[in-house]
Amino acid sequence: MIRTRSKLLFIFIAGLILLAAAPLRPQTGLPPAPASESLAERIAFAAYRHGQWDIYSLRPDGSDLRQITNDRAEDTDPAFSPDGTHLAFASRRQNNWDIYLLNLETGQESRLTHSPHYDGAPAWSPDGHALAYESYQSGNLDIWQIAVQPGSGRRPAVNLTQNAEAGDFAPAFHPDGQSLTFSSWRGGSQDLYRLNLADGGLQQLTNSLSAELQPVWSPDGRQLAYVQNALGTREVFSLDPALPPTADGPAAQITWLGRTSSPAFSPDGQTLAALFERWDGTLLVLQDAAGRQRVPVPLGEVMQGQGRLSWRRALPFGQPAAHLADTEPSPLYQERLKPNEPGMEPYNLIRQDDLDVGKPWLADPVDDSFQAWRLRLRQEVGYDFLGRLSDAARDVTTYSDTSQYASWHKSGRAIDTLFDEYLEGWVPAVEIVREDYSGETFWRMYLRCEDQSGRCGRPLTFNPWNYSFQARTALAPEEGGTEKAIPAGYYVDLTAVAREYGWERISSYDDVDYSWTWHFLAFEYWHYQKRAENGASKRSLSWYEAMSQVYPPEVLTANFTWDKMRSLNEDPHLIALKGVPMPPEVRPWWSLVKQGAEE
Repeated sequence: MIRTRSKLLFIFIAGLILLAAAPLRPQTGLPPAPASESLAERIAFAAYRHGQWDIYSLRPDGSDLRQITNDRAEDTDPAFSPDGTHLAFASRRQNNWDIYLLNLETGQESRLTHSPHYDGAPAWSPDGHALAYESYQSGNLDIWQIAVQPGSGRRPAVNLTQNAEAGDFAPAFHPDGQSLTFSSWRGGSQDLYRLNLADGGLQQLTNSLSAELQPVWSPDGRQLAYVQNALGTREVFSLDPALPPTADGPAAQITWLGRTSSPAFSPDGQTLAALFERWDGTLLVLQDAAGRQRVPVPLGEVMQGQGRLSWRRALPFGQPAAHLADTEPSPLYQERLKPNEPGMEPYNLIRQDDLDVGKPWLADPVDDSFQAWRLRLRQEVGYDFLGRLSDAARDVTTYSDTSQYASWHKSGRAIDTLFDEYLEGWVPAVEIVREDYSGETFWRMYLRCEDQSGRCGRPLTFNPWNYSFQARTALAPEEGGTEKAIPAGYYVDLTAVAREYGWERISSYDDVDYSWTWHFLAFEYWHYQKRAENGASKRSLSWYEAMSQVYPPEVLTANFTWDKMRSLNEDPHLIALKGVPMPPEVRPWWSLVKQGAEE
């Protein structure tokens, strides 16, 4: 079995983006902005830095990065007020998701919502007197509205979509303040709807098999941008509200990167900010709002980003990056390496006695991060999902037609979760969502919370994948299954938590002789591996380097030479990428391959 990767287009686009990228420097101090500072255009976003999710902002030219919030709880979905003096955002403080308000002049924070259930994605009314947001307090996602009067205490909230049992989320006010647009699956698939706030009249704007979500209005109200999610690919589209697709109007594609989300218009309506979601992280980019220029302008470096963006003239809250010292992320765990015994390898495989799996061994430089990841998930979802695995370490000589001979399992740096898990009442604990990057298919895993009170996780807004036997053989043969309805309840993003501890997913196999579209074992949504050199290092080891930390040279030369692996029909590109030493006659070929990729 040969696994190939078609990444020429990805390399070209990524090269264009990274050439212009300037590194972001984190902030640590959060003093109020001096009164002398005037309003300037700012883009706010949520990023994972220093071991936590906080809100940051920068200028549209990528300069003057500032950290706006600084809390161990997760902060996301920033929204500048129309006058630029306040920032609304969602946060999981008090162990549940609520809407908070930050005064950018004084630095004072206040909590606006107090429901025990999820509240998120705040959006300002054009007059700045109200916030719309999505909430789960009625048993499903609805759009709620709350009056905003900073300093006046609690205000009553009103459910604007209470008559529908389907989920309604991602609100966006029209600039005239007379209507509100949101995404809903009340028609069977996720489409955009426009609610008249005066009489409750509802207009459907899109109607397609794809999911339309994250709507945002241009400042003049003549353009509605949104994200279209089509079987794992996400791009920004726009429509004319006077003639939407449901009235035979056109929908214009604006971005062409494969995975773009979270659009936000510039104050003049000429430019869009968006998140370009890459396989290795997220990049904040600027894009021509009319779609005339397809090559985006990057702002900063690849990061972990999520949620909504906000672009307005706003107070530059916090100190500029140049005045603050860089700091290391707060450690989520400590990797303790065991002392070596004379004659043993640099690192040994360490037995994990509390793991329920056939070979409970992990490499010394990664076992503590795995156990910390496992404990974090257990604390969040309420059960020990990673306590039972379908696979961990493998013997050096293991070989099969459905796995790589040079498997990361052999290095003690990979685990396979259970394929399925069920909670009480045979409720599925695992849901997976398809995500395509540069022609490859990845899967994001979600775990259902045992506690469904709202103190754990968030509701799903993306359709999970139906990979049952019936779906793969009868509903969508040769397609690996199909999307299914979004289940009710709260879920934790296992994939996102894994990344915080350095554990990465891999893509599904999709080759002529072995593809996830017709072979279940090729899905690989359950596989996670860690390539970091050690606990805090950012350098990734090659597979052969990782094996060299565990096994002596005589074991490697007996089992993993170039000729041995070619005799097993392993792909030469894959062997080279794994770091296996090449014979002299092969090195010129690999030099030409690398040179072609760089060009």
